Amino acid sequence: MATIKFTPKPMPVLTELRPMYKICQALLILHICGHGSKCSLVKLHLMHWAMKTPKRMETMTMAAQLGQISLPVWGFDPALSIALQLAVRDGLIEATTTGFKLLPKGRQLVTDIISDGSVMADEKITLSKIGRRITESMVKTISKEWE
Repeated sequence: MATIKFTPKPMPVLTELRPMYKICQALLILHICGHGSKCSLVKLHLMHWAMKTPKRMETMTMAAQLGQISLPVWGFDPALSIALQLAVRDGLIEATTTGFKLLPKGRQLVTDIISDGSVMADEKITLSKIGRRITESMVKTISKEWE
């Protein structure tokens, strides 16, 4: 009988699936879209979901301009939750009673990301268009419609 031998080979991981990429996205969301560098978990997931396609970001930009979010539903990414846990362990953010907030180490990383024009350029531009105009009350209102 023949034997089968498997030899593991390194495989590239898509950028959007890398934990460090998701951590940096979350830090940018907290810094650019969060009031006092804080966001609820639901808002982090909403903004992360929106960042996945330009059409979703357009929708969020329009919502920011209108002051009202009109989405039927959005996705929660388990990989973002894992990235947030890793960021807490690394001392970049801390959990609060309402969500997460940036810590000094996380602020330094965000500052480095923002100052480097070649790093996450699209993310910085799209999040800056929205800024802090998507409020926690808007997110809470839209998420209540799920119930």
